[in-house]
Amino acid sequence: MDSSPLFICLLVFLLFQTGKGLGNGSYLEPRLDAAAESCPDDYYYNETIQACVSTDTTSCTNHQIGKCPMTTDVDEFCLCKDKHLQIWKCPEGTYFDANRLVCRVGTVECQEDYAASACPNSTASDVFCLCIDGKWQLNYCPTGFTFDDELKICLNTGSDDGELPSSSGKCQRLGLFGDPADCSGYYHCREKGSDIEYFRCSGGTIFNLISFACVAGAC
Repeated sequence: MDSSPLFICLLVFLLFQTGKGLGNGSYLEPRLDAAAESCPDDYYYNETIQACVSTDTTSCTNHQIGKCPMTTDVDEFCLCKDKHLQIWKCPEGTYFDANRLVCRVGTVECQEDYAASACPNSTASDVFCLCIDGKWQLNYCPTGFTFDDELKICLNTGSDDGELPSSSGKCQRLGLFGDPADCSGYYHCREKGSDIEYFRCSGGTIFNLISFACVAGAC
């Protein structure tokens, strides 16, 4: 009796058992160490889906993806599932484009264009950074204002109502300055010591912080 077919079957079986079968073992599911996962506050690690999940329900739309509400790595995004947010990562070498809601090849410093935030390497209270083309751009609040990282706007330190007035304070320097709370708004300082003037670009345009002009776009 020829034992060759039996030997070949046994060899194939052993190759698959050792992970050296077809596709170099690609049929094996990747293993993640749950203990090594570090989830943000109010999130827990779900071993079943191998992702961080919000402990509380949200008002998000089911299956909708977007930038996470808290600070995350630029290659991470949030998926809404059954009123809970799940944190997922883009493939290696890509980042999450929060404006187009896709993972894109490349490296960036920030995810969402015209999103205001405290500058990563600055402790000054009167400056903020805007995300433009994936890079942080330094901006200054008007004189007498400080940037509130939670509200994402410049607040008048001498104002009790906390609202940013349309024209208030004196100019610290000549120039145009974008409004962190409204991408179509900007401040105009004609000269140092003059009153701060507030303007908005016309409908369908936004204030470009690179060209310092109103250009076609939407917030």
